[in-house]
Amino acid sequence: MEILNLKENDNISYWGIQRTSSTKQLVLGDEAKEYDVYKIPVERLAYNLSNGRMYMEVKKFESEEDIKLEDLRKEDIERYNEEIENLIWSTNEERNGGTKDDIKKFGQLEAGVVLDDGTVIDGNRRFTCIRKLHREFPDDERYKYFKAALVKVDGQEITRELLKKYELKVQFGVDEKLGYNTINMYMSIYDLVEKTKTFDFTTVADLVGKKTNEITKIVNTCRLVDEFLNYVGKPGEYAIAEIFNIYWPLEPFGQYLKKNEANMTELEKVNRKSIFFDYLLTLDVELMTQNLRDGLIKKIFSKPEEVNKLIDKHNEIIGDKIHNIIDSADDVETFIDEIKVLKSSDDAKEDEEVYRDLVNKLTSTTQVDVPVKECKKALESLEGLNIKPLLNSDNDIAKKKLEEIGEKIEKIIEVANKIKMDIQNYD
Repeated sequence: MEILNLKENDNISYWGIQRTSSTKQLVLGDEAKEYDVYKIPVERLAYNLSNGRMYMEVKKFESEEDIKLEDLRKEDIERYNEEIENLIWSTNEERNGGTKDDIKKFGQLEAGVVLDDGTVIDGNRRFTCIRKLHREFPDDERYKYFKAALVKVDGQEITRELLKKYELKVQFGVDEKLGYNTINMYMSIYDLVEKTKTFDFTTVADLVGKKTNEITKIVNTCRLVDEFLNYVGKPGEYAIAEIFNIYWPLEPFGQYLKKNEANMTELEKVNRKSIFFDYLLTLDVELMTQNLRDGLIKKIFSKPEEVNKLIDKHNEIIGDKIHNIIDSADDVETFIDEIKVLKSSDDAKEDEEVYRDLVNKLTSTTQVDVPVKECKKALESLEGLNIKPLLNSDNDIAKKKLEEIGEKIEKIIEVANKIKMDIQNYD
């Protein structure tokens, strides 16, 4: 069946569309507007491809099938809809199944939004559930139609940019965020501001309910996600990023690189990225983000001579094996399986031990300096103590405060003498 196109024929009866008594309020830009809701035959509609909820799944499909979905829509709209339906369903089968059951029980309670070319820009999950129910119950009138407001793009009052902003607000609303995994959500934001440059940082921050510096952090981290996938020879294969849960550990690493970029040579940057990326694959530690931040970034990376020693040991134990897998694994599944085997190997355990030992050594070194620093701080505080205003005052409050200070000084002398005695006994 032909997909809706009101620009070619604006006679809604031609398309089998029926007007309902309902309306839907849309906020486009700064203006709220009421739109009539229609019952539109499901066969007349097409999915919205730019849906951040399935970013990773779309990239995987296009890689495996060697075809862009936007091209597939032009060539074979039925297959396009089928493929997008499968992708949307697979992102959260349990939640989608619940929505489908609700629609089966109560009908479609919330109207979607459809453009004049048949694209569903709000309600793709509901549309998916109704499509499935329509196939199961083809004669049931409730599932033959998708209820939606119809919005005509006139290029002036209602522009594509305005509709894209509406889409973002719908996709990244508070309730909708719960349906996103990290890679899908943040990579779709990254695409908007970095790759397609659809909107600037400030606009996207406002639309998705974040601060501008948070968007900057997301972009820096997502850039490293892409670098990581290029490093392992699997560009665009975001399933790897999801399986190895690399996003959150890369966030503090991105901040470290940004802060220290000017003070590092290109070789130092490459070496640090190399061992960090390798650790994301094979290091088996609890709380990976905190561990790499507090251990590798804060302690080891601050000691250039230790970094070089660690990299040499790492490459000798497991680094070369990681790169052998990178070079030999032709497909994603093989790569993931072989890395997981390596991660559970004795080599990985030995590599982890070398890393832990170095972190512990540097922690101990830091702890040795702590008492000296604390003594210096205490001395500076006492030297800066000004009691002259109290000595020059002749009142009961001043006398009481001086007595309190005298008691504290006696306690300080007592503690200082004990520390001095411990030092003398050590000698």
